[in-house]
Amino acid sequence: MFFSPVHLIYPVREECSMTIAPHAPVMVCSSNQYTMNILAFSGLRRYGARNTGFIPGEKEAAFFSAAQQHPLSCVDGKLKLPLTFPQEDCYLCELFVNGESAEKFEIYALESDLFCLQPYKGDNHLHSCMSDGKDSPMYMAAASCRRGYDYCVITDHRYFEPSLIAKDFFIKTGVDFLVIPGEEVHSPQNRVHIINLGGDESVNDWWRNKEPEYRAAVSKEMENMPEPMSDADRYSAAASQVIFDKIRSVNGVSILCHPCWIRPYGFSETEDVTDYLFDHKRFDALELIAGGAYEMGTQMQLSYYHERESMPVLGNSDAHACFGDKLEPGNYTILFASDITVDALKNAIRNKMTVAGNEKKLYGDYRLVKYAYFLMRHFYPEHSHQRDVLGANMIRYASSLGKADADLTSVKPSTLFAQLRYSE
Repeated sequence: MFFSPVHLIYPVREECSMTIAPHAPVMVCSSNQYTMNILAFSGLRRYGARNTGFIPGEKEAAFFSAAQQHPLSCVDGKLKLPLTFPQEDCYLCELFVNGESAEKFEIYALESDLFCLQPYKGDNHLHSCMSDGKDSPMYMAAASCRRGYDYCVITDHRYFEPSLIAKDFFIKTGVDFLVIPGEEVHSPQNRVHIINLGGDESVNDWWRNKEPEYRAAVSKEMENMPEPMSDADRYSAAASQVIFDKIRSVNGVSILCHPCWIRPYGFSETEDVTDYLFDHKRFDALELIAGGAYEMGTQMQLSYYHERESMPVLGNSDAHACFGDKLEPGNYTILFASDITVDALKNAIRNKMTVAGNEKKLYGDYRLVKYAYFLMRHFYPEHSHQRDVLGANMIRYASSLGKADADLTSVKPSTLFAQLRYSE
């Protein structure tokens, strides 16, 4: 590119000044005439007035039209254009020099609630060698960073401790990567797989150490279940509700995992159990897409999800090993949060600020998916490169059990987005 915008993300309905920078060997010359055409990707919205109720008028229609070329001023070797974006959207920009097309690029304008948030990509479902995986918790975390992620959740079957080991191993280094405590909960007589994400303590330890308390809670739950189900399904559904409530009580986010996972005997959990859990929803988020080997089940889950009310959706790899030094290919989640802390990411999930995705497709709320595709084109390539560099150093550090002299602090991928967001 010979020219590119200094900022890619702008606020809606606020006066801004777009700055366009030249790239060597090109220089801005005051004797040239610079103009720009800007179009709203979705067209100017009047019907329905999505998001805010603001309806663009003739002024906005004239400004963002194919026939209008706006003159840019030359300031300190850069090009400037004052403007106000009327709606949340992607905008297609074409720069002309002396009437000839010189560059095309895209920018995005956001409503204030989304403009103040930052995208964080991660995996909420990983297993290590401390349950049925092949690599250490630290290695899985490092491989997640190499995969381009900002955070990961180690969720070993029945054990919370591995996630704490990985978290404590890296937190002392100051590395720009977040390991969130977690576990996959498997309570007695319950075939439903449930994740405790970011809880303050283990729910597996609770039912193991206080099984009479767990079973009493399940029995009480079953008393309020008049729906016709088999005894086994009734118990499994009741046990799941008890686990969801327990996860919430320890400040965790409960995730219903792969309800359409296909096993040799059929679905991992029966459809009656799945229907009951959706009809009497007490889980916080749905693992909408999971793993690389669940394609048929994933398509069924997608169809099932579209029949239900809107809810937070997550994409997870359910990885049990690394592919080389990177996490095996799979699914991920983009969370839109105020910062990269455990509490902020949990709040993003609870507030439905989530997109589930993989290298080919994104799922979730239309508004967020539309924005996330823009980020996939213009933010994540460089972000993933920086994560790969940092993750390689984390791999070296993890492989040596902390003895290698690895640079874990000079690369800060989480600061990249702030540089792209408009500020005066």
